[in-house]
Amino acid sequence: MKISRLVLPALLGIAMCVSPVPAADFEFRGVVEAVDPTSRLLSFYAEKFTPEELALTIDEQPDDTGRFRDIHMDLTGVKIGGVRVERLTFRMNDVQFNSPSEWAEGNVECKNALQIYAYCLLRESDVNDKLSAQTFGKDDHWKDITMKITPAGLQARGVYVAKVLFVTLNILIEAEGGLRIAEGRELWLDDYQVRVNTLDVPDYITRKAISQIQPLLDLGRFPLPLRLHSVEFQEHQAVFSTRIPPETMAGGITYHYMAE
Repeated sequence: MKISRLVLPALLGIAMCVSPVPAADFEFRGVVEAVDPTSRLLSFYAEKFTPEELALTIDEQPDDTGRFRDIHMDLTGVKIGGVRVERLTFRMNDVQFNSPSEWAEGNVECKNALQIYAYCLLRESDVNDKLSAQTFGKDDHWKDITMKITPAGLQARGVYVAKVLFVTLNILIEAEGGLRIAEGRELWLDDYQVRVNTLDVPDYITRKAISQIQPLLDLGRFPLPLRLHSVEFQEHQAVFSTRIPPETMAGGITYHYMAE
């Protein structure tokens, strides 16, 4: 899937989904005390993904099978696969979970949804925190990796320590490129150009080096039937969304969680 720019209606939809969270019917701080089936669902996402803030809106409580007619979820500062995501927002219509009787034990499964709209905001600083905190590779490995996000695309720079024959090389690798969305969930460095500071480095070395940091983000670790479509690069951040971004829900029952 090639990168596409978000059109004006999509940008307007994004502006709607990142508006301030209004006062909620149910407020929780640090821990979610179950008061109804939906608060148990809220508790699951708060405990499993430790967001800094989570807002959840439904039009009505689920039926006995776990079906919601309409649900909107907005997470701030959520960790997915070790990467902090600044904002992750969903709007789902006619969505089927497993039975609410299982939610109290932490067994929550989103089985399918008729429609799902999603928005994800990823900041450059959060990507770099992940890159600096993790070792990529074992014998041959990266160190001192940094990434820059600009409206023109991605720029990555790091030192790749590789053993070629009997010599250990510290290879400065600089890459420029874009992102592609794989399987609607994974973000991969794509169409990149690589520069190295060492002559005669075999191509397989640079290919192996890049493969060790792929994918940059795997939203498949978040258990919802999500499929992203569009990528937009901004200064120091990137926005990913479905073809139609999620809109806020007017009215309904609202739940708001804040971490301690």
